[in-house]
Amino acid sequence: MAKSLVLSVSVETGCYRHIRIGESATLFTLSSTILSAFNFYDDHLHSFFMNNRAWDQDAEFVCPSSDLDGALGYTDKVRLSKFSLFKGAKFLYIFDYGDEWRFSIKVLRVIDEPTIRPEILKSVGRISQYGDDDDDDDYENDDDNGDDDDDVDDGTDDGGDGDDGNDGDDF
Repeated sequence: MAKSLVLSVSVETGCYRHIRIGESATLFTLSSTILSAFNFYDDHLHSFFMNNRAWDQDAEFVCPSSDLDGALGYTDKVRLSKFSLFKGAKFLYIFDYGDEWRFSIKVLRVIDEPTIRPEILKSVGRISQYGDDDDDDDYENDDDNGDDDDDVDDGTDDGGDGDDGNDGDDF
């Protein structure tokens, strides 16, 4: 029976996505799904490290436009089913070898049903690939009162208790 995985993909504290993907999908498809989920452009090389250790060629799979140089294979040729992933398994995805975006991946669930197309189940936090927030380019301060105060709610809790209100159980 075809299986699916629910993965938690995090790039930094408070910024993660839960992705459902079929085990028959390639690592390349997972790469594309991750980049799309975080609104990144797919304009750099990438690698997966299936032992969760960065730059360990004994467990590295590289994008098709990379040189293998000791890596185990290309991401467009290797399916997730090759790894017999289980709940709690962890691995690492590195995108853009220069900026070295590290995405930690953890298997949350293995489901005994197929997934035809990868799905983003949950999205928490935002991050910008190039250090600027594309959505902010569209923001104009239409405040007519002449003051320069930006009275924009940044979504942070001003209660001072360190609680952002997300207990992680809302999905």
